[in-house]
Parts: sequence; C-alpha cells; structure tokens
Amino acid sequence: MGSRSGRNWSSMFKEERTFPTSRQSSTRDSSANELHGSRKDSGTISMHGSRRDSGPIEVHGSRRDSGAIDIEQSGEIRSRFSADLDLSLFGSFASTGTIDESACFSCLNLEDLENTDMRLKISKAPSRKVREIAIVMYKLLRQNGLLSEAQKAFEHLRDNRDRHAGSVPNKKDKEHALGVEHMLKHGLVNFLRDLACLSPPIPHQVVRFRGISYSLEVQEEVHVFETFGNKLLGCLLGPFQNLMKKKMASIRYDVLKDVHGYVMPGSMTLLLGPPGSGKSSLLKVLAGRAHTDKNASLKGRVTYNERDVSEVLRTRLIAYINGQANSHSPFLSVRETLQFAEECTQLGLRPENFPPHMRKVFAYALVEGEDPYLEYILRVLGLKSIENEIVGKSRKDGIDDFERNRLTTAEIAMGTYAVMIYDQPCLGQDPLATYDLVHTIRAVNRIHQSAAVISLVQVSPEVFDLFDRVILLGDGHILYQGPRHDVIHYFLQHGYDKPPHVDPGSFLQDIAGGEGAQYLGPNFMSHTIGELSELYKSSDLYRDVLRIVTSVNVPHTFWVESQPDIELSFGIASSSNTTNGVELQAAEVLVARICSTIDHARGIESTGRLTVGDKVTAISTPAGGMHYIAVSPQRDRNDHAATVTTILKDSTGYIRLQVERQGVEESEEDRAAHEKFDQEYVQGWWESTRSLIARQWKITGRLRILILLRCLQVIILGFFGGTIFYHLGGRIDSLKMNSVRGMGFVSSMTVLLINLVQQPLHMLQRPVFYKQRAQRFYRVSSYLVAEAVVSLPQSLIEAFLYTMGAYFLASLSRAGHWEHYFQYLLVLFLVAYLGSAMVRFTSSVAPILEAANALAGVLVAIFLLFSGFVIYPHNVPPYWKWMLYANPLHWAIVIYGLIQLGENYKEPCSDYTQLLQYCHVYPRMTVGNAFLKFYGLKTERHLVWVGYAIIIAWILVFKLLSYLALEKFQHIEVNPSLPRQKKRAHVYSNLDEDNEASDIFSEQLIVNAGKLNVASHKNDKRMQNDHEVLHDEEASHPVRTGQLAPGPGIPKLTPFAVSFLRRQQEASPQENFHPDNGKSISSYIPAIKPITLSFRNIGLIVKDRKSKKEQSLLRGVSGYARPGTMVALVGSSSSGATPLLRCLAGRVSHGTVEGEIFVNGAKLSTNIFSRISGYAESLDAHQPYLTVRESLAFSASLRLGATASRRQKIFLVDLILELMGLSEVSNLLVGDLSYSTGRTYELSKKLTIAVELAANPSILFLDNPTSNLDSVGARNVMYAIKAVAGTGRTVISTIRHPSARMLSAFNKVLILNNGGEQVYFGPVGWNSSKLVAYFVSIPKVPKYDEKQNPITYVLDILGAGIRKRRSVQNYGEIYLESQLGKKNEAEINKLCAGGDAGDGVVVSEDSGYAASYCTQAAMVFLRTQRFLYRNVHYTFGRLAGAIALGLLLGSVYIQIHWSSSISMTSRSLFIYIQVLLIGVMNANNVIPQLGSDRLAYFREKRASMYAPIFYPISWAVSEIPYLILITLVFVAIGNGMAGIGTDTPGHFFEYWFGLFLFTLTVTYFGIFLTIATPAPMLAAFAMSICLSIWITGSGVVVPKLRIHFYAWLYWSNPFQYAINALTSISFYCNTKSPVCLACPAGKPCPACPCKQLTDVGYTFVWDRLKHLRSLNHQRISLDFVALGGMSTVLALLCVICFVFFKHNSKPSS
Repeated sequence: MGSRSGRNWSSMFKEERTFPTSRQSSTRDSSANELHGSRKDSGTISMHGSRRDSGPIEVHGSRRDSGAIDIEQSGEIRSRFSADLDLSLFGSFASTGTIDESACFSCLNLEDLENTDMRLKISKAPSRKVREIAIVMYKLLRQNGLLSEAQKAFEHLRDNRDRHAGSVPNKKDKEHALGVEHMLKHGLVNFLRDLACLSPPIPHQVVRFRGISYSLEVQEEVHVFETFGNKLLGCLLGPFQNLMKKKMASIRYDVLKDVHGYVMPGSMTLLLGPPGSGKSSLLKVLAGRAHTDKNASLKGRVTYNERDVSEVLRTRLIAYINGQANSHSPFLSVRETLQFAEECTQLGLRPENFPPHMRKVFAYALVEGEDPYLEYILRVLGLKSIENEIVGKSRKDGIDDFERNRLTTAEIAMGTYAVMIYDQPCLGQDPLATYDLVHTIRAVNRIHQSAAVISLVQVSPEVFDLFDRVILLGDGHILYQGPRHDVIHYFLQHGYDKPPHVDPGSFLQDIAGGEGAQYLGPNFMSHTIGELSELYKSSDLYRDVLRIVTSVNVPHTFWVESQPDIELSFGIASSSNTTNGVELQAAEVLVARICSTIDHARGIESTGRLTVGDKVTAISTPAGGMHYIAVSPQRDRNDHAATVTTILKDSTGYIRLQVERQGVEESEEDRAAHEKFDQEYVQGWWESTRSLIARQWKITGRLRILILLRCLQVIILGFFGGTIFYHLGGRIDSLKMNSVRGMGFVSSMTVLLINLVQQPLHMLQRPVFYKQRAQRFYRVSSYLVAEAVVSLPQSLIEAFLYTMGAYFLASLSRAGHWEHYFQYLLVLFLVAYLGSAMVRFTSSVAPILEAANALAGVLVAIFLLFSGFVIYPHNVPPYWKWMLYANPLHWAIVIYGLIQLGENYKEPCSDYTQLLQYCHVYPRMTVGNAFLKFYGLKTERHLVWVGYAIIIAWILVFKLLSYLALEKFQHIEVNPSLPRQKKRAHVYSNLDEDNEASDIFSEQLIVNAGKLNVASHKNDKRMQNDHEVLHDEEASHPVRTGQLAPGPGIPKLTPFAVSFLRRQQEASPQENFHPDNGKSISSYIPAIKPITLSFRNIGLIVKDRKSKKEQSLLRGVSGYARPGTMVALVGSSSSGATPLLRCLAGRVSHGTVEGEIFVNGAKLSTNIFSRISGYAESLDAHQPYLTVRESLAFSASLRLGATASRRQKIFLVDLILELMGLSEVSNLLVGDLSYSTGRTYELSKKLTIAVELAANPSILFLDNPTSNLDSVGARNVMYAIKAVAGTGRTVISTIRHPSARMLSAFNKVLILNNGGEQVYFGPVGWNSSKLVAYFVSIPKVPKYDEKQNPITYVLDILGAGIRKRRSVQNYGEIYLESQLGKKNEAEINKLCAGGDAGDGVVVSEDSGYAASYCTQAAMVFLRTQRFLYRNVHYTFGRLAGAIALGLLLGSVYIQIHWSSSISMTSRSLFIYIQVLLIGVMNANNVIPQLGSDRLAYFREKRASMYAPIFYPISWAVSEIPYLILITLVFVAIGNGMAGIGTDTPGHFFEYWFGLFLFTLTVTYFGIFLTIATPAPMLAAFAMSICLSIWITGSGVVVPKLRIHFYAWLYWSNPFQYAINALTSISFYCNTKSPVCLACPAGKPCPACPCKQLTDVGYTFVWDRLKHLRSLNHQRISLDFVALGGMSTVLALLCVICFVFFKHNSKPSS
C-alpha cells in the first residue's frame, strides 16, 4: 500500500473518521461501522492509493528444461499494479514481437508507472519497445492469477492484433494445446485455483509449539572403536570386564532449548541454522516423529489448532519429507511412483472420483487420457521428460540425485496435506532446481492455505525471497523468528551489517554458527549464541510469538503486502486485563473497509486475504521493521492511535500488515470434508490391498531378469536332481530306497534355500516401506498381504519347474492318477512359500543385512538339522524332540515319505526278510511302511494333513512375526547432523605477529579447528586493495621447484609442528633441530613441482546411452592455471563443467577428447600426470573401517613412494590433518564420523581433499567440493582449499552456483554455457567485480543489481538461470572477439609453447607406480586386515555363528552310541551337516562384504595407487587367520560335545585342518564368484546353484557307486574331499589287524578295538561305512592336497578375473 503522488501515510490519518473520495464512495459498504464481538469503533485510518515501489520490478521465472512448464514468474508482482493503472495504455501499442524480458525492464523504470510523467515517457517511447513491455505485463498478470484483469486491460484490441500481441516465446502457445497443456496455458496459479475450487477443502491448521526442550543422554565420548579383538575379549571376560572397568560418565546434550513458535496456514517458513543446531530435531518434533526413550527426553507441547500432535499424528494432516534419505522403490518408473502415491494419499483429485462438474472442467485432459493432477505435478516439478524412466538405486541404473529429490517432493505433493514439513528437500541441488521446487510449494500453499516449514542447506537470495517467515536456530536456541523482510534489519540493530556480496542465508547461518563477528560494525560488541537468544527473547518479536502461542483461542495470523485502499479503525477488545487494581480494556486496530477495484487476493504474494473486522497486530513500513502494536504497552485507544500515527508518520511507499483472525465457523460441507483428513488412510483395506498388489506385480515384472535367473536356477537343480537320482524310484533295494528318501530332503532343502537371494531385495525396499508407513500410505497388513499374494505364483512356478525335472527322471510314483505327483508338487510349493515367508521375517526384524543373513542361516540350520534326515528321530535327545515335531521341514519329509515310500512300495516284507534289514525287523508290514518304521518316520496316512497344517501354520507365524516387526519397529538410519559436544579449541596463529599481510578473506589459520576464521571486515576498501594485490597473478613470479610460495596462506612452524619435531629429535638425537630457527614447514615436507597447466580447444564427444548417437559435451574450451592460483569451472548442470575437469585430469574413460593439454609446455602421459596430480571426486568414497589418519597415511605411503622419507610422510599427514581441520577426528573411523560430529558432509569433503593432498600433488583437481554443504561448511572447505593453493599448488575446481564471497576466493573463472561452449575465462575480482564488469560491458545486457549473486546474474544472461530469459546473443563468439579473449589466446599459445615454465618443467618419469611392489602389497594387506579386524558384523558374526552352530550340533549329537546301524548313520551324518552349514555360512557371507568397498577401490585405481593384483590377494590372505579361529572353535565345541574326531590330539588337529582347508576353499569360491560377476546378486545365484549341486553330489545322499554321468563333478566337488577325509579321520579303525581278523563272524569281539554294529551281525563300523560311502582312508593326504590345490586355483582365478574382467576395469569418476 502506498500513496499516490508521493503522499505519506500520516497525511491520511485523522482522529475522526475520514470521508472517502468520490471514487471510493461508490464502493463503500454501508455497514462499515459494524465490528465483530464487543469491539467499539472510535476512529478510522483511511489508506488510499497504491504502492509506490522503491525499485524496478524484478522479473523472475522458472526453468524450462527437464520438461518443466513455464510457471509463475517469481518476481513477484507483489500487487504492484494499482487500481487506477490504465493497462490499456500498453495494449494500444501491442503487436507481434519477441522479447528479452530483462532487457525490456532495464530500459524503462517501472517504479513510477502510475505517474503522469511516466505515461508521457511511454507515449513517446518507440512502439516496438512498448509492445514488448505490454507483452511482459500481460504474461505477469496472467501467470500470477490476475487473468481477468489482464483481459480487461487488453479487451479493446482487435482479434487479429490480439493473436499477434499475445505472442509468447514458447512455441506451445502458438499451437493448439491439448490435455493438461490446455489446462495450464493460463498459468500455474489459475490451474491450482481451479483444482482448489473443485477438490475438498483442506483444514487450516495453526501449529503452535511451546516450551520445546529435547535432550539426548549419551556416554562420554571415548575414541575406542569396536574391533574383533576387544569384542572377543569382552565375550571371554563377560561380567568380570564390567566389574573391572569404570562406569562411563553420561553426558546430556540439549538439542533444543525452550523453543516457542508457530506456523500459520498459507505461510512459508524457512528454518535455518548450522549443522548440529537442532533443525532436524525441531522438524521431527513438529511432525510428531521425535524419538523418545530413556536416553532421549522431550518436554513441551505441539498443537495443531487445539489438538495435541500425538492425536494428529495418526491422521493425514502432516506430511514429513526427509531429503537426506530419498527412498523410492528402485523398480518403478517415476510416473508409476507418483500414480501409486496419488492412489494412497489423494482425497478428491483422482479421475475415477471426479463428479460430473469436475469431468466437465477437466474434459481437455480426460479426453487425452491424462490424470490432470498427476500431469500438473510432473510438469511443474520438471519430471515430465523422465516420467517413464526407472527410478533405480543410483544414477547408473536410474535417475540422478537431483531428479530423486524432486521425486520425493512430488510424491508428497500428490497427496492432500494441511502441513508439510521438509527436511532438506533440495539436498545437493543447484539453486535453479531449488527455486523451482520452493516456488511450486509456495503456490500450492497459497491456493490451498496449507503451511510449509522447510529446512535448506544453501539458500540463494531468490529462494530466500520466496519465504514469509524465518526461524534461525543456533545451538538449540531460537535466535530469530519473524518475517523474512525484517531479519536483516533485526540483526543490523544489534550491529551485524550484511555486506552486499553476502547472501542473506549465508549471513544468518554465519551468525548462528558463532562466526558473526566478521559482520560487526564499529562500536559493537560480539555476542555469544546464548546472548543472541536473550536479545531475541527481550524483543517484541518474541513477545508477539508468545502472545500467539499462549492465546486461549486459536488465532489465524497472516501477512498482507501492498494491500491498497483500506481503512483501519480502533476498537475495544472483549478481553481485558488488570493493572494496579484497575481493569483496562485493550485497544485493537481493526480493518474497517476494503475499497479496491482490483482483486489483489487473487495473486499469491500475501498469505491470506483481508476481510472487514480483521485485527491488525503489526505494521511494517519501508523505513524500518515490523512494529508489533498488539504487544505494545498502550493503555487505551488514544495511546494506540498515537502509536499507529507515529508508525505511519512520513512513511511513503508500501507497507505490510500482520493481521489476525479468529477461527471462522465451518459449514457442514467443510466439516464433512475435514473429517476425511482425520481418517488414518485414504483407501479402505481392500482398495489399499489391491493397489499394493498391482504395484507388487509391476515390481515383479521389472525384476524379470532375477525371476528368470531363479527359474533357470530351479530348472538346473531339478534336472540335476532328476539325473543324479535317475531311475532310483520303485526299486526294492535298501540303498536305492534310502536315496529316494534323500531326494525328499534334497528337494525340500533346495526350494527352501533358493529364497535366500531375496534377502537383499527386501532390505533394499525396507526404507521405502518405513517412509510410506509413516506417511499413512497403507496399512502394514495390506502391505504383507500384497506381498504374500504376489509370492504365491512365484513359489508355485519354482516348485513346478523343479518337479518337472526331478520327479519323472527319478521315476517316482505315478499312481493314483498322478495324485502322488501333485502331492509332491504341493509339498514343495508350501516349502518354497515357507522359505519366502522366512526371508520376509528375517529382513523385517534384523537391523542390517549381515544380521538378517545370520538369522536366516540359524533358522535354516535348525530346519535341516531337525528334518529327520541328518539325524534319525530315534537318536534325537529327549530335550530336542519338541523341535523335531515342530519342524516344518521334517513334516515335509514325512509327507514325502508317506506318499513315495509308504504308498508306492506295497510289496509284503515277508518276501524280503533275508534281503532287507527292516523287513527282518517288521516282517508283517509292507516294504515301504517297514522302511519308514525302521528309520523312525511316520506311517499313518492321516498325518499327511497334519503335516500340511503345520507347514501352513509356520507360514502364518512368519507372516505374523513380520507384521509385528514392521508395525512396531523401525531401524533408524544414522542422522548426518547429530549434535556434538563442543570443545574449546586452542587457537594457534600460523602467521608471524608482525606480518600484516592479508589475503582475500583476512584469514587466520586455526590449527586445531582446521579452518580459516574470517576476521572482522572493518575496512572494505583495504580488503579490496589487498585482494587486487594478492590476485594480480600477472605480476607474480614463477614458483621454483621445492619452494613454497610466500604469502599469508603459508604457515610457519606451528606449536604442533615444533612439538612434533621435538619428538623426532628425541628419537634421533644425531639430527640438529632448533625449534626457534624460524624454518618454514617446507623444510620438513617433500618438495612439490610447481606446474602451469594450459589447455587449448578442448572438446569431448560421447555416445548417448539410449540413442547411441554422438553428442558434443565440450566445444573449443581453452584456458590455463598457474602455480599458487585457483581456477573455477562454472556453469549450469548441462554445461559440461565436470566433463571438462575430467578431460584436464586425464580421467575420461569413454568418449573422444579433442584439443591439447600441456604441463609446463610439454605433453605428458596419463600415468606420469597422475603421479603429480590429485583428483578429489564429488563422490566421497572411502574405506569405512580405516581411521581418518590411516586413510591419509595409506594414500601418502602409496603415492609418495621412495621420494619421501618415512618421517616426511608422517609429518605431511599430520600437517594436512591440521590444515584441513581433521585433527580432532583423526582417530575416528571414517564410517563413524556421523556419530561424533554434526559436520558429517563437511568432514567427508575435507577427507576426500586431504587424501589427495597426502600425495603431495603439484596440481589439485576438485569436483564440486562444496556440494551438500551449508554456507559455513562450504566456506570452511574453501578456506582450506585456498590455503592449499597458497602452498604453490595449482587448483582447478568445478563449483556449482557459488556465492559472491566463495567465487572471490578464486583467481580466475571459466564459465561454460549449455552445450559446453566457453563464454568467459578471466579474473574474478573483488566481489566478482571484474567478472560482472565484463558482462555489463556487452551491449543489450541487463543491468546488474549489486544485491544479486554474480553467478546468478551471469547464468540468467546465458538463459540458464532462475529467471526465464532467452539468450539473444552468442556470448561464445563475443568472448572470442573480445579483448579479453584475444589476450587469453595469446597467453595460452605462449604457455603451450613452453613459455614461463621456469625451473619447474616436469621431466619424464617411470610410468609405473610410485611405491614399490613390496610397499603396495604390505599397505593393501594392512588395510584389508584392518577392514576385517574392525568389521565385527562380519568377522565376529561368523565366529558367533560358528559357536552357536557348534553348541547346537553338539547338543543334538551328544555322545550318540555306536551299537546300531541307525546310530552309526546318524553319527556319520554329523560330518555331512557340519560341512554343509559352515560351507554355506562362509560362502554366502563373504559375497556382500567384498562388494562393500568397491567404490573406494575404484577411486584408488583411478589414482594409480597400487597394482590391481594386490586387492584380491589381500582378501585371500587376510581371511586365513579368521577362518583358522572359526573352524578351530567350531570343531572344539561341536566335535568335543559329540565325541567325533576327538579320540586323540592328533585326530583333533587333523580333523580341524581338514575342515579349515574346506572352509578356505568355499570362501575363496565366494570371493571368486563376487569378482567374476558384475553384481553381488548374480554371485549369490551362482553360489546357490553350486552349493546345491555340491551338497547333493557329495556321495552321502547318493553313494559314489550310483553317480555315473556326474563322476567328473564328483571329483571336482570340495564337499566330497572334505567328507571323505573327515569321516575317515573320525571312524577309521584298522579292521585288518590280526586281532580283528581273528574275530568270529557274527559275534562280538572284545579283543578287537574297532566298534561293531550289534544289529547287523556285529559288522565293524568302519567296514560298514566304507562300503556304503566308498570311503578311502589312504586318500586323506590326497584330499588335503586337493583342497589346498582348489584354494590356490581359486585364488589365481580371483586375480585373473579382477585384473581382466571389464566390470572390474577402471570406470569414470
């Protein structure tokens, strides 16, 4: 609201009511005196006229790429057009033409459009220019929801001229739009308004939080991480360890400290604060998702209207989005993901729910078969172009991270919510994408009057201006909460002056991070975070917040900007207060009249619309911040009137009002609509289940490769089973019948085990389930039922395919019209389905994949052990009988035996009493029943149905347990912003005391904190002069080899360095050291070779992955970088900055690189260049089980080689730790950084850079080192990089959309346009002045605003910025023809020819590795050993599994007697099940571990750190000690309890050695499969097939004599070598000794020490086993040699596959 003709506001104020002008009187409401409640009118303030702007109109827009439509121009009309502005003045000149919007507005200042002088200027302006202005005006009005006003302004134009005048650069407006394109042609706001009118109203929610305090109690930090050793020691000592160690003190972290505030409907709230300030915790508290237990306490209350958040939590009012964990089903497309979200969360905008009137409105879209709301979301969020792409898990197999962030927001936007809480939804995105996202959320909020609270890491000024309110957190305190417009003014009052080149977001986060001293003006004292909090609590801001929060009623507060022509009146509130015994009635300022001819509320600038009777609680004028009149101490209306008069006195231009309205009574229709939001789910149970089944079918279809692999797996195993049991069915023979029984065991085990490969898939989708469960997408029961339904046909198909190969080849029973076959099929189907349910359970209850695999392994071991095959029921100890009868696999074998043996072998036993032992025992039974009875199996036919019931019961139990686990538990991922204990850092000065030189930031090196603190900028002119001097590289001298360039970035010896060297002196007294001799650090670190990198006409041509067509990513790029300087590569996301960096670093693995690259005037090979360069990738891939210091030492040892002494390497590592700010975390594991500090992302970036610096490179390449960092973290990283450049190194870095301050750290900047075209290479200048000056000097370029980010300005010019602007000039050609371009060309040609190379010319070096092969082998082995030693989930998990299995086997087989053949068989099968279990456990566990550090290996390989051969060898060698211990413990426990193989110490160690060799062989086989296959999933499939074949063909289930065709497989089977050796060791007895030969046949022989079987004519045990299993005691040594040979061959195959297979080759970074 502003005055017309420059009148001020106070001139409109009268003590009595002012009378309207003639124009106003026509619209005056006769009921102006009627006020709400008991308020009494005593005067009005009449506010006429329209706003007078103080600056030019900002015209912003949104991006057009990625399929995004042109949504509302951000620039925010802000209701700038007054009621009496005659827009037809522009329309009368309108005709065809195109326009660059920014150029148009730079030529005419529109701030005084309403003035007569400006009208005169327009009338005299060139007609084409005015036509262009008219077009822009029309677009702004139309797309900001003011379509009717725009049509009125242009309605007098002729039809033919109107068709031309309305032209818009977008081609779609010139054609007939269809579907949603037609719906959106009038802009986003109108489309949303149409939707809002037709969809159910959203309940307006006022969120108030009061007294919120959130604290965590943790044990005092101790830098001791868990290892295999201390874990084992803890288990051994047990309770004694707890008695001996001191109780660790607990520390309470106050994450949030007495926080008050509110969130209003229709508003956008920005939550800012440094990492660890409590942002995520506050958002979780507001969403009702804060974790509370005995170690986490939450105090205070959060209410939604009048309901507690705990009540609202189970409704659909709240949407919570965590951008740090963008979890989506990787198997669905983008469109399918959003369609599913719409089905689950959208109340009234699904096409099938459209009533007739909605179908009429959306007819254009429905005719095209489109879902209007879905199409709108796809377009406004830029997802339309990728709608059919699979989401995938990473960029390689799906969409990229930026698109994934958009999808996360789109998924929530598909639903209907009243409050949306976003925790870093734009993590890693550029400001362009962030702007699009926030702008769309803002439009939705305004139309639907929903509320949004958004936490952002980096906030550009354009994004910052989209918010209404700001909450600033610092160390758990609120430092500011109020209007966005007033936050800068608020801190200015306290002495913090924001420089023009600093973004508002960075300014605020610096203050909240305790680094606000740099902004303090003269005569102001710095404040601590606690003091800033107290200042806020003493302000009117806080009083007004507290007033709203503590109000008995629920006030709806909103903010109105530039609302014209209103009258304010004074009234008396119905409430009163008492002061000194006198009752006082509070005065109120009310809205009495609204007299506007333009419906400004149709725009989206204000958070609400004024109505008569609204209470004005605060007023803001351009001269100052918000004045909170509702909390001012006026005693009566006269004081109030005086206060308002003072505020409005001499105020010209617009004002802003904070208006309050009490809740309006809802209509019956609204109340019914609001009740739907109180429902927990949108869909009913059946409808939700159907949606989930449909989604699950789609996922299954996308996994068809895996399904085909599983089908192939069962076909292979079924065919193998049928051929190895070929024609054994129906033969009356003891061995053949036993093999038939074994086939039931093998087939049941096979279909059970093939389900284990589903475990990683379930774990992969579990975070998606957690997110959707919390957002009330569906019920847990519906989710499990859908999975169960989809799993049914899969299990049935697998069982069918297995039986088709196995059943008929084995000649099993075909009696009863194939009844026996179908019962066999049914049994296998139920067992397969049981395995699927078991895996679903383990993946639901286990926190990590390793634990899930371990739990599944234990369950499988129990099922196999108590199946009744590996130990006969007669021999099961009484205390384990219950497990036998409860075991579903046992009942599957019982059913199989009853069908195939009991009913197939009907011959009477009386005919076979002499041939079959069991017929001799049971002569009156049939052969089949006698066989079952003899071996302890059931013979009753009715037990078949009992078996079916027990298997089904187990399936239901697993499903129920899965339901409880998914319903009650959620395994929380690590939050990267955990609070940390702040320690007082001891500060050292790295500069001489009288060194007054200052660089660009006037920094001082804080060694212990590792960052360069910015000193107070008290003299900007001096700063600018210092910058020009320090960045005048043309006047600098070349840096000599071995020297460090002088300057403020080069520290002298710090106290740390002095202390370090003193320790070295004590260790080596012969060396002379004087700590005070002033030596530079360069005397104690390896010398560097200063190099100048020049490149000319660089181009890159690659093939598109989808179209296979060649495309150019770079075109003719040239530039150079000198020692001690920093060069930035800047451009949009499609400009090719990262490909250019890879070209310069020699890291391009695919594509054709054109042009020339010179190092000191010479061309170098990639191997040589990698020795002198470092490349810090954007992906922070590190070995998680190394400490930070060890990571640097590993890099230094391998990349410095023999050129540096061990002392120099150690000192260099410590120096880099100090320089990069990693000293305080140097002894922490890389994977544990998130547990120890709130600066996870910052520390990861620093670690990536530090690892490259450990190589002491001459040139350092950095790929976007500030991604995912907040402004404080980004600045800290840039300071460290600046210090690195100050050591004489050349630094080239890509950087995404840097701020002016960050860009000023660079000496030169190279800017690329879309398509890889170079548009600038030159100096940056102080506050980017030289960069801006270059572009401003180009004709027809828009005027630069000093408050604007320079890079934003440049990208906008190029057409790649936030504002929607077409690039009308070829800036690449302009640069080449400019004086700067020609000067650069001459300089580049000189450098490429070898000029200015100095003494630092790089000479040819060896093309091998820097370190010797011995050093490589030692370092890689040490690193792998540390990986295993500290990866307790893997190494100690295997040991714990071996102990558990040993105890289980020992307790089952404990001292089984030798007297009968059944006992002998059970005892011998101990070895079979032992070998089976330990083989499966180790082979399957090693597969996921080996692939876990592949990313780190690829980074190391790209850096040529070591020969690839050492990686697999290190794994092979490092596994040996753990396998020795595991097998030793397993044999000691299991065999010791069972009494097998423990007759003598020699037998024990021989047995253990054989088991160790076998375990080593299968472990190596797992390593081989992991290396030989491109994905761990394929390795798991191959392992499952091989293990099943080996287990079946090991000579136990099918004797060796019956294995005919597969004899070759028998002799290549490690299982049979192990079983032969171990059985021979355990059971061998020399029955050929004279004493035993003298024994009478069929009688006991006590004289012979060999055991005899009493039920088989006193046959010797060894002779019986030798005959049945074809054992050979003489083969033991050969068996050991065979196993050792297999291990060696597999190790060699690992090396060969790792070196030569393509998927292990060097990928691009």
